[in-house]
Amino acid sequence: MRIIKKDFVDENTESYCSKGHKLSSGTAYYMQAKDGTIYFGGKQCAESNGRNSLKDVPDLTKSLVSLATTNGGSGGGGGDKPATDQKKSLAISYLLLREELLHDFKLNGRPLSIPSLTNYYISYQDISDLSDQQINHILNIEKYSVNNINSKLSLKNLSTCHAYKFILERTAAHLQQKNNIDGVTFIDSLIRYLKSHCHLTEGQVKGLDKWIQFLPIDLRKAKLKSFE
Repeated sequence: MRIIKKDFVDENTESYCSKGHKLSSGTAYYMQAKDGTIYFGGKQCAESNGRNSLKDVPDLTKSLVSLATTNGGSGGGGGDKPATDQKKSLAISYLLLREELLHDFKLNGRPLSIPSLTNYYISYQDISDLSDQQINHILNIEKYSVNNINSKLSLKNLSTCHAYKFILERTAAHLQQKNNIDGVTFIDSLIRYLKSHCHLTEGQVKGLDKWIQFLPIDLRKAKLKSFE
């Protein structure tokens, strides 16, 4: 199977390598079989079943540090200089965030998608790879975006937006199960603000603490990184 990415999953998702075992941390490696079916698993599962190197696999979960599966490593962006063997995974991460995962986000009223990245995204979807030239250009687009347009367009900040979106949506789902209308209303307001500003205010983040307590323990104890 081809390992596509490491990303968030419903905490009740079952591991491909261990029937009945739930990926309670809310993160998993996405593995695609030849018939297109996507399976999910932890790092060891991915290493055992994936045919490609994990170093080239984008990790979209870096802004949610889980106690269950603590992962190190630094993201790019905002002046960081990624190691050569990290460049591909960072470029793919940035591409996926702006063109796919945050497709309904806006900053100053404009979508995050731009034509040059869209072209790279279409190419990546077709051949599942990026050339060195494409990788360097994507990372340069990130650097230019941070320095000349808005610092919120950094890989770090967009990764944090992605992590908050996941936590907010899971919180809303658990509040809905408990028919907690006030909680759902508040969380929905945070999601709308996040999608239109690419960050949350300190007051909003503090207000979220009350409702995160409704999450399962592994997600409740996870630490979210700060916005730019």
